[in-house]
Amino acid sequence: MNQKESDTLDLAIQEYADTFSMPKGEPIDWKQVEAKLHNEMDWTQDGAEQVASLARNYGAFVLRNALALAISLEIEDGEFGY
Repeated sequence: MNQKESDTLDLAIQEYADTFSMPKGEPIDWKQVEAKLHNEMDWTQDGAEQVASLARNYGAFVLRNALALAISLEIEDGEFGY
């Protein structure tokens, strides 16, 4: 990952952390997460549902590796193109 990609990722993580800050151990309201993604972060409804599902079902470990693979293969927008 080059420095530009690293900086972009860091900014995205900070933006999401600011938007979804909640006390540790509190249960996640996934419908609220989807609503914030759609209403505050400009995702389509379907895209918001998919992103929330990926995070909920796969977590950071798998998604970090998927991100590394996508960057290595230079895949900016996948076949679904959300």
